[in-house]
Amino acid sequence: MNTKDEIVKIFDDKGGDTHPPAIFTQTGTLGQMEACGAFWPEANYDASKMAELALQTNKMFGFATVRVPYCITVDANAFGCDIDKGTRTSQPSVKGYKYCSDGIIGSPADLISPDEFMENSQVRTVLEAAGKLSGNEDLFVVSGMNDPVACIDNLLGMENVMMALLEDPGIVTPWLDAVLPHLRTYCSALSEASDDVMIIAEASSDLFPADYFDTIFEPYLPQQIKSAKSSFCTLHTCGGTMDVAGRLASLGMDGMSLEASWDPPGYMDAVGGKTLMLGCINPVDVLLQKDPETVKAKAKESAEYGFDIITPECGVPPLTPNENLRALAEYRD
Repeated sequence: MNTKDEIVKIFDDKGGDTHPPAIFTQTGTLGQMEACGAFWPEANYDASKMAELALQTNKMFGFATVRVPYCITVDANAFGCDIDKGTRTSQPSVKGYKYCSDGIIGSPADLISPDEFMENSQVRTVLEAAGKLSGNEDLFVVSGMNDPVACIDNLLGMENVMMALLEDPGIVTPWLDAVLPHLRTYCSALSEASDDVMIIAEASSDLFPADYFDTIFEPYLPQQIKSAKSSFCTLHTCGGTMDVAGRLASLGMDGMSLEASWDPPGYMDAVGGKTLMLGCINPVDVLLQKDPETVKAKAKESAEYGFDIITPECGVPPLTPNENLRALAEYRD
């Protein structure tokens, strides 16, 4: 079983030979909900239920990490987008793009202020849940949030952002400039309430061509990362990122989680030790669909490849079996 001190030591020492198991991405599963009585969608909107569900990764399986929230719609909620609250086995999602109509992106001039953003009930819920969890001194609290690109994807629609970027980056960058102060303020508050802020970045070159990295990621992500001055800061990106992995690793975060299971050695070479690597257990092919023995074998392989902390490489699927999560937590036993 791993401990908070073990994880902190990995961060402080910039590595080590223990390779502790952890979960830094979304943790909510139906098995955990049934065990504690805190179910989605309510656990996404009630701080006490959010915190109680988060605690189950420790109570049921022995992980030293606990993580909130379970979705990537907090910023969209705060900016006034229409949110589908989801079900017991599906996360909240954005239903309507408030600032984009028929593919036409409007002006960011009418956004709420950062202070108003911080007073939003959903923002306060996440901060309160993180605060409740931080009262457990033996647990390493992770709080997740979006980067500016993921944020404006929620506000405008990813396809609309991609098309605008290809047409004229000058349409997109004012939006990134506009939301950055809100996200930096939120990042700072999460940092004060938790041990790590994990920024979810839309940096996949499957979505945004690597040629645009210097336009929409490099100017913004380092500023957001620096806002987590009271805690560690990690970065998570879905999709194929081999083309930008080295550049991502140079932005100043303490650790990084990528979808690297299809080529672990290639990703380790691309990153070149510039930051700690979290991974690389495939959440669907392995955690959801395989057996505990396979989970343990893949975890040991990840440690052999040199991943510093052994984690799912993306969010845990809600129907993941309890025994597979327990196998990950105990893979070294």
